Amino acid sequence: MELDKNEYTVEAAKGGGFFAYYKDNLLCSAYGETPAEAYENLERVLDDFASDMYMVEEYV
Repeated sequence: MELDKNEYTVEAAKGGGFFAYYKDNLLCSAYGETPAEAYENLERVLDDFASDMYMVEEYV
């Protein structure tokens, strides 16, 4: 999943590294040593989140 620049934010973490989060769901966040790594990790988190949501819908 490729995100639009307006959908996420990457900030420097206090202890070093970078923290990325999805603006529409702050629970979807990720850490990385570089901004690019934080973004890639955020993409994986969002893919997993979407997959989990589809699984829940199948049970309902």
